[in-house]
Amino acid sequence: MSKFQGAKPRRAAFDNKTEQPAPQDPDRLPPTFSFEFMIEGNGYSVPCCGPDNRAALADRLFRLSRLTWLQIRQAPRHGLGTEKIAREAIKPAIPANVTDDAQLLAIRYNGLHPMVGFRDGRVFNILFVDHTMDCYPHE
Repeated sequence: MSKFQGAKPRRAAFDNKTEQPAPQDPDRLPPTFSFEFMIEGNGYSVPCCGPDNRAALADRLFRLSRLTWLQIRQAPRHGLGTEKIAREAIKPAIPANVTDDAQLLAIRYNGLHPMVGFRDGRVFNILFVDHTMDCYPHE
């Protein structure tokens, strides 16, 4: 007769020795969009826009999410591309939690109407939806 020896130890389900995937280059990924830093009711938020501008914004975000940041950077600034905007040119107050090193970018969403924000990795943080074309001087 043999004695009960108990369960044999198994290999852990989560092995700490597995390799972590290499971080991907955010320029080779599609953007994600955030409204986290947008101030509601400042005249440049989504609720301040009319239905046509809201629909155009949703359509543009959908189209941009099908491209990589590299493709967006290479696109014309008045098309699907971006344009750098100087902080001093922005008329409304930039939210206090946006650091000074954040480079502001404009991306067109409805004709020449831009949304203004900053990029952090693959995330584009939208600060202003310029539905009145007076957020900054336009050429």
